[in-house]
Amino acid sequence: MNPNPILAAVQTLLNSLDDETYRDVELSVRDHAVHGLGAEISIETELHLILLSKYMAAADGVSGAEVTGLKRLMDRHGLPEVAQRHLLEFDVSTVRLEDVAEIVQPRSSLAVYMLSGGTLLAALDGLSGAERLRVRAVGEHLGLSPELIDVVLAEACLTAAALLKGDEAMIQLIRPLRHAIYRLL
Repeated sequence: MNPNPILAAVQTLLNSLDDETYRDVELSVRDHAVHGLGAEISIETELHLILLSKYMAAADGVSGAEVTGLKRLMDRHGLPEVAQRHLLEFDVSTVRLEDVAEIVQPRSSLAVYMLSGGTLLAALDGLSGAERLRVRAVGEHLGLSPELIDVVLAEACLTAAALLKGDEAMIQLIRPLRHAIYRLL
């Protein structure tokens, strides 16, 4: 059985960080998760979610807008350039749907959070048919209902549109909706 490529890539990355950088990234990830998810998550989990988001967005190839979105997310976490390069170079073609379930517990708020983040990243350049299919496949594999997946798709498109317009007021209005969606399970 092949090892999970996401778990292996994150472990390799974490092993390369010095203690001070690890602590800085950990604090940043904790703050971001509390703001985004409403709960703390580990640095490992957030890095897994970044790679899962890349996997979802890469259904039709990774566009410039999606790379920019990934970089902004990693900048918010304070990831050093070497770590960002490691994550950006990760080959998503080796990821299988089964790998996703090893990382995110099905039918959980974290599963919805991950699906939302990945869908948002994919929506930054418009959701292609291939991306919609991958979002649905990942969501179904994580035990989420088709209706919940539809809600995640709609919210991600709204948030992406607001981000692309730089409409901070709209982003603030959407945030409670996102938090409510995460609690639907």
